[in-house]
Amino acid sequence: MSARMLDVHQSVPVLMLGLAVIVTLIPGKFDLSVSGVATLTTFAVVGLTVKNELPFPVAVGAAVAVGLGVGLINGVLVEYLNVNAFIATLGTGAICTGLAAVYSNGAYLGATPGTPDMPTWFRNFGTFVNKPPVAIVWVMIVLAVVGAFFVVDRFRPAAWSKTRWLVAKSAMFVSVILVLQFVTLLSTWVAQVSWMLLMLLLVALTMAVLLQYTTFGRQLQAIGSNRSAAALAGVRVRRQVVKSFVLGGFLAALAGISIAASQGSASPDVASAFLLPAFAAAFLSTVVFSDGRFTVGGTIIGGVFVVWVGIGLIVGGLPSTWTNVINGGVLIGAVSLSTAVRRRRT
Repeated sequence: MSARMLDVHQSVPVLMLGLAVIVTLIPGKFDLSVSGVATLTTFAVVGLTVKNELPFPVAVGAAVAVGLGVGLINGVLVEYLNVNAFIATLGTGAICTGLAAVYSNGAYLGATPGTPDMPTWFRNFGTFVNKPPVAIVWVMIVLAVVGAFFVVDRFRPAAWSKTRWLVAKSAMFVSVILVLQFVTLLSTWVAQVSWMLLMLLLVALTMAVLLQYTTFGRQLQAIGSNRSAAALAGVRVRRQVVKSFVLGGFLAALAGISIAASQGSASPDVASAFLLPAFAAAFLSTVVFSDGRFTVGGTIIGGVFVVWVGIGLIVGGLPSTWTNVINGGVLIGAVSLSTAVRRRRT
């Protein structure tokens, strides 16, 4: 049990990048810069603290500013200069990775004797050993269950009355909760949640509410369904898409901060291997408890699946050099499944 939770803990940056990816996928854009942003922000947090000896809050603030700035640049390039999203974000991601290499001279950055180190609380935050109060985790789970209870209403059969659907939905949720508690030992899982996993849950809940229940989220969904119709309905399409890129940059910055916390150092291309799993998680969300839409919960579940598939194959004897092959294959499979589901919906 602890080993599985440790795997998820170590994969928080991948899952966070998956959330960064879906923010722009919902309105129909691809953001390939998220891994580059995560790499640069990792170097910003570690380097500005260790190498330049700046106060830690300044380093974190600079990392967040980098994410927001790159997201804004991506949005302007795509929406106002009409640069293809693939080309624009691929270019900005490469620039971010290159700037990280230039800043560090292509070398590893970390604390050494005689140089400042990152705060102890931050390093503890990144370890699996330190756990938050269990009560906080339970509150997050309850909020997630309540949210899911209302989200599944989109699957209600047209012929069913509200009363019949409420009874069926309630019975389903009670059954799932009983299985989780007595079969998969949910309480044991909850006790293994680390601070970084709690942060991921908090971000995921916030993103789920933002994308599902706010005007901004509904407008992004409308843009992704039919951009022209959304514009005719009064949606300021360009502004909302730019906002989605900025939000994606912010989440990518959080991924970089998570890497800095868990590793305590920065190395060249530290987040480059996370791009394919992040997109695979995003596309799997369209087939996990979904009707073809990108969802936050599906991204987290899909991301954990991707991580466990890769780890399982490696534990089974496949060399670790096959990691990119596995990730690429999972991505192709996820996109194929997503395409099939979307075609069936339309």
